[in-house]
Order: sequence, then C-alpha cells, then structure tokens
Amino acid sequence: MFSASRSSTCSSSSSDSSPTRSGESRSYRRTRTPVKRPSNTLLGAAIGVLVLLMFTFAYANVPLFKLFCERFGLGGQGKARMKGEAASAMSSTTGPIESRNITVSLMGVSASGLPIRFRPSVPSVVTNPGRSVHLSYVFTNMSDDSVHFRAIHSIVPEQAAREFQLIQCFCFEDQSLGPRESRTLPVYFALSPRIPTGIEEMTLSYTLFPRDPKKKLPVPAREAN
Repeated sequence: MFSASRSSTCSSSSSDSSPTRSGESRSYRRTRTPVKRPSNTLLGAAIGVLVLLMFTFAYANVPLFKLFCERFGLGGQGKARMKGEAASAMSSTTGPIESRNITVSLMGVSASGLPIRFRPSVPSVVTNPGRSVHLSYVFTNMSDDSVHFRAIHSIVPEQAAREFQLIQCFCFEDQSLGPRESRTLPVYFALSPRIPTGIEEMTLSYTLFPRDPKKKLPVPAREAN
C-alpha cells in the first residue's frame, strides 16, 4: 500500500511539472527578438553611393594623380621626356637590343558621355629595347559642338612602366576638337634597354576625360632617367 501511494504521488508530481516546462518553453520562444538584417535595397543603394563617390574623387583628381605617378614612376604611367632629349637618351646606351622583340599593343577608351572616337594608326607594334617608335592616334568629334579633353595614359605591366620613355604625346596637354572634326596626333616613345628580360608583351592605353578650358592644369614634369 505504501509503495502504491508513493508511485501515485510521483506520477502526479511528474504530470504537474510537465506543463510548467512546456509553458516556459513556449514563453521563451515568444520573447525571442528576431535578428534584423539590412534589406538588399538598402545595401545596394549604399554600394552605389560609395562607387559614385569613388568615381567622382578619381575624376576630380586625374591630373594630380597623373603628375604624382609620373614623378615617382608609379601606377603604370612611365616617364616623360622632352622631344630634344630623345637622341641623348638613346646615345647613352649601347643601341637597340635587336635580339629582343617586345610587342606593344595600343588601346584607347573615352569616358562616358565624351563624344570622341579615337583609334591608333596600328593596333600593335613590335620593337626592340633602345629603339624609338613613332605612331599616331586618329581622333574624331562625333558631336556638333566643340569638345575639350585630356588624355591619361597607362602602361602595363607595371614592371615595364618604369622603363617606358614617353618622348612626345598628345597627353602632355589639353586637346580640343571642333564640331565633327577629325585630327591625327602623334605618339613618340622608346623602351629602355634596362627593361626586365622576362617582358615580351606590354600595353599602352589612353583614357579621355572631358576638360574645362577655363581651368588650367599644371604641366607634367618631363625629366630624364
């Protein structure tokens, strides 16, 4: 009899505690705070604003960035020379290294909204270290208004940029085209004999940016190596 009574008491106690734990579990689930995650729309808008600010900063500082790269040989800008310095630069070496052939590809693109089409006289040229190359680009204004612009050049790979000597280039100063005008502008460069031996191909490319003719830009330093 005593054993049955104890069993009944335990069973009653067990049945009473069960609803309590279940109720606590339900109460816990109800009071949990859901984690709020940013919507895809807000995230996309934030990224778009960041990209726009970066582009605006880069666009506003193109001339300063170009001058900085030319001065310190960074960012694939190469070095500029006065036209009269070309002969002395080449004569200070042992002459062209004809055993080495390097292919230089030429490219160009206009910034969005700039109505200019331009192309190199040849898509690529094979040259030797120590030999000068004379090429040209053809520019055409596709609009009925005059256009003012500045070309920014870039050279890849960067290991070759330090030994790329830009002697004469339309990128040294602002350019302008009248309505529907076409013009051919020269490019005169040379590769230094010191260019790394592993380089067999490189690319010279230009990007055109619109310019306000009322605003003066500093002239890039043209200094010898």
